[in-house]
Amino acid sequence: MKQYIKKIKNLPRRIYRSVESKRYRAGKYKNSVSVLTAWQTIDLLSKTGYSFCRFGDGEIALIKGEGIAFQKADRELGARLLEILQSEDEQFLVGINYFYLNPVKGVNSYTDNFLNCLQMQRKFLTKNCNQKRTYIDAAITQMYQNYKEYDFDRHFKMFQKLFLGRKVTLICGESVLNDIKYNALDACEDVEYLYGPSKDAYDSYDGLLKDALKIAPERVICVILGPAAKILVYDLYKNGRTAWDIGHYLKDYDSYMRQQPRTDEEIEAFFKPD
Repeated sequence: MKQYIKKIKNLPRRIYRSVESKRYRAGKYKNSVSVLTAWQTIDLLSKTGYSFCRFGDGEIALIKGEGIAFQKADRELGARLLEILQSEDEQFLVGINYFYLNPVKGVNSYTDNFLNCLQMQRKFLTKNCNQKRTYIDAAITQMYQNYKEYDFDRHFKMFQKLFLGRKVTLICGESVLNDIKYNALDACEDVEYLYGPSKDAYDSYDGLLKDALKIAPERVICVILGPAAKILVYDLYKNGRTAWDIGHYLKDYDSYMRQQPRTDEEIEAFFKPD
């Protein structure tokens, strides 16, 4: 009986989700926010080398005052994330997921089901994104996990060229590289590592920024620190550095090189904190 009552209570939500998902599939959100495709994004990065950060469902949740697996709720963090999302500085690139608003082909079943459940995120982005700017595609760092049919070889060759011959400092959690067999940063001329917390990194933000500002100015600073990475790369950019929020890219590249299978369970495990 309790399960029956619960189903009845959830019926309006399920109907709304179904209707909104059909609207999304029909392209009703296309062009509501200007977002480059993944190919356009990588092409832009290869030509400019601009600093960039990326927003997903986790950052949206934090802006709305909710905690996530990578970071507990923090009002200051949420306010700063919204500031960056709405920034008008075109030389600092901000990413949102192209396929959150634009239906695409070739995604795997896990991603396809996920895209059906983004009613709140689509509403948030159309309301809060800066209509005066063009966003890059945030999904470029995890294409192997999102797609079943895609030109992965071309994608990873293009992305790897961004690192080729560069001097890079990676700021990441201590356990991020533990299971990496194929390190994408091997393409760099030189790599140094600076470690921070794998979870709740924003709690240690002042120390992270202080240490990051000691890094030689000519180095590209890549950051893997969950939502705190967005703030860190933005502040580094404001201090004249080149900084990239590369998120899951090292894991995604390694997964592609290993040709790991992508069942729903394995993809879900991929996105959990290290």
